[in-house]
Amino acid sequence: MIALLLLLTTQIAPEIVVAGKRLDDAYRECIQQACPPLCDAQVSIAYAERQFREGAYVKARNTLAAAASRNKRNAATAPKPLAAIYEAYATVSRHDGDMDAFRTAVGRQVRVLRDNLPPDDPAVLAAAFATGDMWAQLGNARSAELSYHAVERQALQHGNTILALQAVLRRVGLANAHGDTAGAARLMTEAEARPDASDPTLRMAMQVVRLRLAAKRADDGQVDRLVRAIDHDASTRPVLIWAPPYKPTAEMAAKINTAKFDVVDPIPTRPSDYGPIQWVDIGFWIRPDGRTSEPEILRGSRSTAWAKDLLSQISDRRYTGNAATAGDPGTYLVERFTLRGTYLVPTGSLVRRRAGPAELQVLDLTEPEKSVTAHR
Repeated sequence: MIALLLLLTTQIAPEIVVAGKRLDDAYRECIQQACPPLCDAQVSIAYAERQFREGAYVKARNTLAAAASRNKRNAATAPKPLAAIYEAYATVSRHDGDMDAFRTAVGRQVRVLRDNLPPDDPAVLAAAFATGDMWAQLGNARSAELSYHAVERQALQHGNTILALQAVLRRVGLANAHGDTAGAARLMTEAEARPDASDPTLRMAMQVVRLRLAAKRADDGQVDRLVRAIDHDASTRPVLIWAPPYKPTAEMAAKINTAKFDVVDPIPTRPSDYGPIQWVDIGFWIRPDGRTSEPEILRGSRSTAWAKDLLSQISDRRYTGNAATAGDPGTYLVERFTLRGTYLVPTGSLVRRRAGPAELQVLDLTEPEKSVTAHR
């Protein structure tokens, strides 16, 4: 959401930038005076972001849902602000555990851009992978692969070979993440054979994907050498290369194991079950050599004991490094970790609510919408 706010801020004309006012006042006045769509999106996303940071996920969703409702009539004249609201709503819904709302919001984000902008508009191209990324986050690798493949075919039909190659790299990453090393290697060979593989705009992406494939089968010393070999300057944000898996809870581990054998859920959701949200913000340094240091819990919900294992996971991560100057401490990141169940209707109940085994959602609060999802 931070990225969306910054993007919208750069597009808003000076006369409609809210200056010198408290956010609460600006938000209230915007609603009362029916401010322009771009300003409404800016203020609403900022207001919802504050609620999200404070752990008020449902309130943030309500803020963004109201903004989308106010602005959906402006889809033809202001598609980008409306799409930004849908994207922010999708992010908050995913952390809140409402995966149906997450899927719907991503679909609306993509459609409002495709229906109202030219195919080569930067906003349409930027959203090209949103559907595939959504399916990947939902754990549906097959649908994600089909979506990325569709982007590749459409890009080639329109002569956009760079976007097509980016789609292939997405497919490589998906195969690698799901343990299909042979498929990932085959796709990577295909990508490297394309004429655009040497394009300067893709140089970093190609190197990172190669490194991730190599890191999958390398020991710690080999990863060190691979990280040092990659091109990376001090002005570029570090990119995650490798991280150990998150430890699943006992409930989630049991559910995963039984799913392999297609047997009855070992821990069925009862009508009285309700899953609360737990969250923490963890800050840490990425040193110039790509290693992390000083991870610490900055704040969180009432109990943060569950998050101690996350500090070890962050400590073992490996990022791309850079040619640092003397005394350079590296890059500081803050990530939001949310542990929650998903919305469902338990057997014997008619009330849809958050319940079931807890899953972990991760969002980088210090850079544009970089997030990963893992079972906890």
